[in-house]
Amino acid sequence: MASGVVLIRLGLVAALCLGVEVRAADGGPWLAVARVSSEEDGALLERVRGQSSDLPVELRAMPGPSLEGTPQDQWRSVVALADAQQARAVLWFQRSGTELRVHFAEPGSRHLFVRVARLEGQPGALEWSAGAEAVALVVRSALRAVEAGTPLGDVVEVAAPLPAPATPETEREPTPMPPELWSMPPAASDSVPLRWQVMVGGVMTLDGYESSGHQGLLLASGWEFRTLRIRLQVLAGLEKKLPDGRTDVKLEQYAGGLWVDTPLIEAGSLRWGVGAGLGLLIFGRSTESYFGGIIAAKPRFTPALLAGPDTSVRWRFSQLVAMEATVAADAVLGRPRLGYSEDGNFVPRNEGWAVRPRFALALVLLP
Repeated sequence: MASGVVLIRLGLVAALCLGVEVRAADGGPWLAVARVSSEEDGALLERVRGQSSDLPVELRAMPGPSLEGTPQDQWRSVVALADAQQARAVLWFQRSGTELRVHFAEPGSRHLFVRVARLEGQPGALEWSAGAEAVALVVRSALRAVEAGTPLGDVVEVAAPLPAPATPETEREPTPMPPELWSMPPAASDSVPLRWQVMVGGVMTLDGYESSGHQGLLLASGWEFRTLRIRLQVLAGLEKKLPDGRTDVKLEQYAGGLWVDTPLIEAGSLRWGVGAGLGLLIFGRSTESYFGGIIAAKPRFTPALLAGPDTSVRWRFSQLVAMEATVAADAVLGRPRLGYSEDGNFVPRNEGWAVRPRFALALVLLP
């Protein structure tokens, strides 16, 4: 009789335990932790969260140094991290140039899944976003496989005994994730910080006043967003002499205005953008006459409106220095007509072009 009671009690305990396990399996998500050792790791994790939001899994970021060392050392670190957090899977990234290695481990079954993806640029760039989405889909597949009980990858052969779980006295509390990582919405990974830049170079304009065009200096400064660049640009032309055998005209040109452009292509160090600008063009002129019958006009400054499209190609040599070439077509409204008065009649000699091609080459500093 007593033995029957004992068996009944053991059966009830077993049933209770099984019921708890079933409810735990069905009642909430299981845990996967991701080692976050850089801002880019945090942005990649946000992409994975976005692609895996429909799966019953909690993705928890664990800031810390990258998992380096031999494969056996990495596996021991993975097991220790999973034990400390009671996690079912561990995820981490390793980037070298444009190659990104995605590691996904399930310590319980000793499976390690590794894939190599191509990731160009920095977080926020278009090519980076495309590569990050591909990485997120790879991780989603690995999470679904673990959920289904068929983890991806190869079984890791453990050559040495794994370290014992940490005791309560030595176990450390996990370092809280920095707010800029865990509070960042998924869309934030598509943006980059505002960046200031300075441009210094030379410019040549085919203005129609002289066949060789007008040369000068280019100075510009502005701010660059992910999809827009705004800069204040100043063009200071060198003095140009326009002789015709009867008079000498000295012509100076100064322009300043606001230019805006947006990138069409951003791939690695290359940026190709298109835009337009609007500004004020100042003509300074003075005339010297060689004949008594010709009356030279007094020196004067003539303002004109300058506007038109441009396109630029930039090649970045480093994070701080780049070269940029620009081609533009500037429409000039209010340009002066150069000439002289002879016996009471105005004789034109140079009228200039209404649309002026402009070419510039500049050094770009990105502090």
